[in-house]
Amino acid sequence: MNNYSVSVNLINIYTIKAGPIQVNVLKRIKVMNTMKKLMCLITILFLSACSVTQDHAKNEAEAEVQIQVKTSNKIMSSALQWENKGYRIGMSEQCMNWTREVLMAACGSKFNALQTQNPWDKELLGINDKLLPEHADSLASNEFGINISRVDETIAGDLIFLKNTYGNWQPGVITHVGIATGNNRYIHRMTSNKGIVKIQEIPLNDFSGAIRLDKKFCQ
Repeated sequence: MNNYSVSVNLINIYTIKAGPIQVNVLKRIKVMNTMKKLMCLITILFLSACSVTQDHAKNEAEAEVQIQVKTSNKIMSSALQWENKGYRIGMSEQCMNWTREVLMAACGSKFNALQTQNPWDKELLGINDKLLPEHADSLASNEFGINISRVDETIAGDLIFLKNTYGNWQPGVITHVGIATGNNRYIHRMTSNKGIVKIQEIPLNDFSGAIRLDKKFCQ
């Protein structure tokens, strides 16, 4: 046997002995590659699902904004027709009646008598004080929409409620109402019997809160 034959035989013997190990290694490599592909596929599917969810949330948010803009425009269109005009001249304390007039024109007849039995200032009212639709606090409730606690967060169409603007009421009692026009201003029927509807700055010291009407009340 020459050296060449010995070398060939040794290689053949080594290959035969190493064969099963090589097969197992190849199988493991194949499994690992398959797992990597699966992980990549899962990652792609997850990212796609996140993207779809984000797009859906974005679309819903944009739709809500559009609804709010539409509601604000309707209320403003109705309210601004009264600027510098008289409403029930010769009668005092007609701010809520004017506000309801605007809301009925913009949002429907339900605002003729819609009212809360739990206004923000209920605990401050006297035992004999009645809750009536014409009172300034009759729509001052979270049941009608979002409570806005800062003047600089109000937008056009929000209902503005003021406290202690006249009379000898307990501190905090809501006595006046109007409608925000934006830029910290509001349009309202003045309390005096002159009955003029004006746009003025929202008085910070008298501000009790605002309501941004829920879309179900003004579709």
